Amino acid sequence: MLSPFTKFGTPTALAAFANETLNNENYFLFVADRNNNAIRGLTAACSFSCENEGYCVGLDKCECKEGWVGVDCTRPICSNSCKNRQVCVAPDQCSCIPGYKGDICNVATCVQTCEHGGICSGPDTCTCPTGWFDTNCTTPVCEQTCGNGGNCTSPNTCSCPLEWMGSDCRIPVCEQECYNGGMCIAPNTCQCPPDWSGFNCSQPVCHQGYFKALSEKSNMLDYKPCNMVSWCSETQSFECQQAEMMYTSTSPRYGSSWR
Repeated sequence: MLSPFTKFGTPTALAAFANETLNNENYFLFVADRNNNAIRGLTAACSFSCENEGYCVGLDKCECKEGWVGVDCTRPICSNSCKNRQVCVAPDQCSCIPGYKGDICNVATCVQTCEHGGICSGPDTCTCPTGWFDTNCTTPVCEQTCGNGGNCTSPNTCSCPLEWMGSDCRIPVCEQECYNGGMCIAPNTCQCPPDWSGFNCSQPVCHQGYFKALSEKSNMLDYKPCNMVSWCSETQSFECQQAEMMYTSTSPRYGSSWR
C-alpha cells in the first residue's frame, strides 16, 4: 500500500538557469525541474512602478531612461537652470509654476473670476476696487452700519426693511402723518407734544380744567373746567357717552363779609 504522503507529477530536482536573454531588455530567470516540467520565468521585483519608460532591474531598483532620475524615475533633468517662477517638468523643459503663466511666468492666474473691475494680482488672489471685497470681489462694503435688519447690497448702500429708511436704515417710517408738531420716532409711532395725543397726535389733551384770575387786577384764581363740547367733538371719548355727567364752576367767596 502506498504511503499517503506519496506525490505524483510534481517538480523534482529544481534548478535555475540564466541564458543570453538575461540582459537589460529582458531580465528573466528560468526555473525548471529535472524533467523540464513546470518551467517558470521570473523578473526582478519592484514594489512601485518605474515611471517614464524606466524598468525594474532589481529589488525595488529602477533603471531610468535618459533625462530622468529618482527612485521611481519621476524627476526630470534640465541641463540649464529654470528661470524665476519656473520648474523643470520634463528633460530640458521648463514650465511656469502653478498660479502663473506667460513667456516669463509673470502673469498670475485665478481659478475664480474677479468681478466688479477686480484684477487677478496673485495666484487665485483678486485685488478688488474700492467698495468691494472677498475672494472674487462680489461682497459690497458699506462705511456705515446698516441698522434695524438692513443689508449692505452695494458700496455704501443699505437695503432697508419696510419699516425703516435712510442711508443706514435708522429713520423710522410712519404710514400716518404726525400732526400738531408730532414726530415719527419708531415704525408707525408718533411722539406727540404735551397738549396732543393719539395715533397721529390729532387728539387734544384735557387737563381737567385750569385756574384763571378773576380779573386783571385780582390775585384770586377761578377754576375753569375743560370745554367738554369741543373735547367730545374731537375725541368721541368714553366720558362723552355719560349723558348725566355734570360739572359746575365755583368761585371762592372772598371779601370782608366772609371773614
